[in-house]
Amino acid sequence: MMDSKDRVAVGGLVFFILIIVSFAVLMVVGGRKVPNDIPVMQFVSGTEYNVGEAGQVIIEARFENGSSALLYPCVFSIVYPNKLTFLVQNGTTGSNGNQYVMFTVPNVTGVYEYQANCTLVTGNQGVISKSFHVSEFQNATNVLLHRVNAEITK
Repeated sequence: MMDSKDRVAVGGLVFFILIIVSFAVLMVVGGRKVPNDIPVMQFVSGTEYNVGEAGQVIIEARFENGSSALLYPCVFSIVYPNKLTFLVQNGTTGSNGNQYVMFTVPNVTGVYEYQANCTLVTGNQGVISKSFHVSEFQNATNVLLHRVNAEITK
């Protein structure tokens, strides 16, 4: 028979083992190491656009192991240079797990800010912003090139 000291020792050992097992379970969630595997969100787009071009904003959110961290489609918003809303749209998921929206570049030159608001598989919200530029100089250059090409083909 165990005396009270032995029972306390066994109880303490069982408690210690339960703590270790609980910690190990918390460390591995769905095959991911939680403390060291925080998803990284980044835009993989951003460029100089001409008026009327096809534009695209792309975001990725990945864990260190390369798996996508996006739970639902992200909500993308783009604002004109004067900060009025140009577009608010849910993203489309590409075959690689990235999210994107496509649009036609408007005829207002300047710097546009775009933002993605995403729900991650961790349950957290991720918000990230970046900008692209619609260039007046580049648009003027393209107009001149089209005129030159039209003259050459006459």
